[in-house]
Amino acid sequence: MIIDTLRHCRLFDNLTDEQIERVATLVEEHHYRKGDYVCREGAWGDSMYIIDAGEVKIIKKLDVEDTWDITTLRHGDFFGEVALVDGSPRTASCMALNNTTVLELYGRDFKRLLQNRDDLAHAMMESLLRTLINRIRATDDLVARFMFESNPAKRKEGANMREAITRMMVGR
Repeated sequence: MIIDTLRHCRLFDNLTDEQIERVATLVEEHHYRKGDYVCREGAWGDSMYIIDAGEVKIIKKLDVEDTWDITTLRHGDFFGEVALVDGSPRTASCMALNNTTVLELYGRDFKRLLQNRDDLAHAMMESLLRTLINRIRATDDLVARFMFESNPAKRKEGANMREAITRMMVGR
């Protein structure tokens, strides 16, 4: 049931039951078979996805021949939320690992929801912002760990790299 999946999704943790019911009216259900792509890296994106049933794998191209399996997502997990804000090309691909159902929330519906400027709009923006901040922090930690592990003698250089990436992300 769509409402149960939305209740299970971290993105909607701070929404009331009534607000979740409103969001449920905005999502579309899609079904994929094992091996099908939900979305492909580089394709234009204008929606986010929530896993209703099944599993998907997030894949990033490293070069022409190599890929990196970033993570596996299951019931209640979500991806593609950046596209709700900027509509930019997808930064990774998503492949169904078995028969999978996803709920898709389109950017146009998300933006219409925000235009209401009500409690739901506020709660959704707060949740999305919290999610994006957590992912930035995780990326920062990953860069720091990579820099340290690649050459422990260059700790200061790793710190400078983190500062440079942080400045780039905040537009300074």
